[in-house]
Amino acid sequence: MEQTLLGYFFQKLGFYILDFVKTYFIGGHRLLLKTYQNLFTKLEHKVGLIINIRYFLIPLWQEYSLPAYLLSIPYRIIKIIFGGIVLILLTLAFGAVYVCWLCLPFYLIFKTI
Repeated sequence: MEQTLLGYFFQKLGFYILDFVKTYFIGGHRLLLKTYQNLFTKLEHKVGLIINIRYFLIPLWQEYSLPAYLLSIPYRIIKIIFGGIVLILLTLAFGAVYVCWLCLPFYLIFKTI
């Protein structure tokens, strides 16, 4: 375009739109992903899902007797189910927040039109 006021206006408008897309979508994606990863890691350590799966057949307190096996296997099953449910709910909640985050600018644009 020529160096007119209208050309300058569209050039700056394009710059600000691209800057918004970069900041909102890419920066927001990184922020939400990093927050999700941090919370997922902390919750996984709290509920001990991976540890309970890894040591499923090893009895608690490493007491290798029949009562220890009968006590530890149901305990680990309950911990695995509870940990899986908690982590799935966290993933679904962050998925819903992410979809809302992506749709919010388009909703606001169509609401103003």
